[in-house]
Amino acid sequence: MKIAVYFNSMLPAGGIERVISKHIWFLSANHEITLFTKDEGISFYPLPDFVNRESLNVEMSLDMNSRIQRIYKIASGFMKTTLTLRKKFKHFSPDIVYVASPLSLLEVFVSQGSCRKILVTEHSSFSAYNSIYQFISKFLYKRVGLLTVPTTADSDFYSSHGIKNSYLPNPLSFFPDFPASLDNKIVLNVGRFADDKRHELLINIWSKTKGKDCGWKLKIIGKGENSEKINALITKLKLENSITILAPTKDIESQFVSSSIFVLTSRNEGFGLVLAEAMASGVPCVAFNCPSGPKDIITDSQNGYLVEEGNQSQFVRHLDNLMENEALRKMLGGQARIDIQKFDELIISERLNILINACFTAK
Repeated sequence: MKIAVYFNSMLPAGGIERVISKHIWFLSANHEITLFTKDEGISFYPLPDFVNRESLNVEMSLDMNSRIQRIYKIASGFMKTTLTLRKKFKHFSPDIVYVASPLSLLEVFVSQGSCRKILVTEHSSFSAYNSIYQFISKFLYKRVGLLTVPTTADSDFYSSHGIKNSYLPNPLSFFPDFPASLDNKIVLNVGRFADDKRHELLINIWSKTKGKDCGWKLKIIGKGENSEKINALITKLKLENSITILAPTKDIESQFVSSSIFVLTSRNEGFGLVLAEAMASGVPCVAFNCPSGPKDIITDSQNGYLVEEGNQSQFVRHLDNLMENEALRKMLGGQARIDIQKFDELIISERLNILINACFTAK
């Protein structure tokens, strides 16, 4: 079949982009894939050379200092996108259109007038969406050919609202040949510097740990709109000697295997791919038990720790225990590496292809 994959941009080094790139690899083995993006189609993560790329040439930058300009740019961009998609899809004539966000779904729906051929792979939690995205989801998700969601909580939520869906967790990005030694005094965090990731909360938690005074370092890898606030807080709390900020890297695997603990303070997660990547590296994780995501990945006290939402003292206690106890790190990290293999890419790839064949192959 011919599949059109449509997403704003594949240039960011985010979890959604990584999963979409994996899906493209999976699907390109059996289908003809064309990637449609608003920018030039450059991808941070590798894509097959034989996958076609088409640009819609739609400007995505917004003037954050002018509300009127933002509204105009969003409206004009939406119109240009839908008209261009209509022309592109008429030429390509896809059997399936793959989208990964409510806005992309709305753009394709308006350009096509139907949802029957659309595959939506959801990557966020419904609770994390604003009211507009929630409305689009409730209105259009029940009309698409296939909706996959990455967490059991969101799968149950959509089902309770009469929206048919299939649980499809994200595939492992990698599985290192050798796990982390867990003897480096490095606590790692990876994520976009956005409000939902709550990096300021992480820094406040770090300021209360004993480990920071015993040679342990917190390494944060990411970038985003909250960069200035994060750096300002580090300076205010005088943590410059124990916290390091690094830009996203394509060699993220080496960062995981050189760390000894992974921490996540997100308010919500669509899946929590970085947790799975840490566990694949044999690194024990500490994460808040937010509404969806981490609880599908971490089994508390067996392969990591799920902390009661908002309980900073509990988070600090688990983090300090792991920093003080190498045997505990190795026990939890070893079990994590075993348990996380249920998300092996071959298992997820087979599941995705089965779902597509069941939902889109002509009877």
